[in-house]
Amino acid sequence: MSQDGAVTVMYQTRPLCTSSVEYGTDTLNTISARQFVAGQEAVHDIEHRVRLTGLTPGQRYFYRVRAREITENKAYHKSFGNESVTPWHTFTVPSPSQKDFTAAIVNDMHCFPATITAMAEVALKHNPDFVVFNGDCMAEPATRMQAVHDIHLMADAFGLADRPGIFIRGNHEIRNAYSSGQPSLVESANGLTYGAFNWGDTRFVTLDCGEDKPDTTWVYYGLNDFSRLRQEQTDFLRSELSSKDFKKAGRRVLIHHIPVWGNTDSYRPCTDMWAPLLVKAPFDVNLTGHTHEYNRVDPTPGQNPFPVIVGGGYKLDGATVMILRRRGDEMTLTVLGADGRTIDTISL
Repeated sequence: MSQDGAVTVMYQTRPLCTSSVEYGTDTLNTISARQFVAGQEAVHDIEHRVRLTGLTPGQRYFYRVRAREITENKAYHKSFGNESVTPWHTFTVPSPSQKDFTAAIVNDMHCFPATITAMAEVALKHNPDFVVFNGDCMAEPATRMQAVHDIHLMADAFGLADRPGIFIRGNHEIRNAYSSGQPSLVESANGLTYGAFNWGDTRFVTLDCGEDKPDTTWVYYGLNDFSRLRQEQTDFLRSELSSKDFKKAGRRVLIHHIPVWGNTDSYRPCTDMWAPLLVKAPFDVNLTGHTHEYNRVDPTPGQNPFPVIVGGGYKLDGATVMILRRRGDEMTLTVLGADGRTIDTISL
C-alpha cells in the first residue's frame, strides 16, 4: 500500500484459476482488475498479485476476489470449473495530510500457533491501521507450501485482508531450502527486502540485517553474502537520510530485526556498518527484536541518539506487542504482554 494511490492485493488459490479483484467505494458500483503479464492473465500459478491504481488517498474502498478454476488449459482449448467469491473486505489508502495512525509491531513469534493467536488478539484490540512483522515471526521455510502456510497464519490471525502487513526478514526466515523464495510471497514497494515508506507524514525506514553469524560460517556452505547486502543498505541509508521525504517528515521510525544497540550477539556487523550513520540520524524511535528478551535502551551520548526498543520472544511469558500510536504531533509507544498487560509506555 502506498500514498500514491495504489494498493496490491495478494492471495492464493488452491487450484490454478482465472481471477479478478472487484473494488469500489461501495459494494454496488465496482470495477474489476486482473493480473496481466505481457498481455496475458497470469494463470500459471496459485500465487496472485493484483495492483489497484488510481485510488484516492484517504478514501475507504471495498473489495473482494473472484476466482474460477481452470480445469484444462491447452493451447487451443480451455475448460473451467466452479467459481468462488470471497466476502467483502475494506482498505483505506493512507493520505499525506492525515497524521494519525495506529500500528502494531510483533517479532520473534517463530510460528508458534499459541503465540500468534495471543499476539493477534492483543494487537487487534487496538484496531491497528497496519501490522509490522519484525523478523523471525515465521518458521524456517523448507518448501514453498510451508512458506505460503506460514504467511497465511499471520495474515489470517492479524486480519491482513483488511489492513496492510509489512514483513521484515529475521535471521531464521533466511534459513532452509525455500528461504530465498519467501520474499517473493510478500509485496514490497521496491522489490527489495529493505526500504522506506510514509504513513501520513511519518517516515518509516526498514532494514534487513541478514544472518547473525559471518557468511563464512560452515553451515551456510558458501551460499550467503550478507556483507554485500548490508553494504547496499549502508548506501541506501546514506541516500535516505539526505532525501527530501526523510527530511520533511514530521516523525521518523527505524525498524529492523537485530539491534544495532542492545544486541547481545558477539558478531555485530550492523553496528559496525550502520551505527556511524545512525548516530547522527534524527529518528524518534528504533524498534527491534532478536534477543527474545524485552529491553529498552534509552538515548546514550555518543551512541544511540534515540530510544531503542527490543521486543520479547516466542514464549508467552515473555512475548510482546508494540503499539505505536500517532495523534496529531504526539507519538507514543506502548509495549504489551501476551495477556494484554502494559509492560512499558514511552512518549516519543
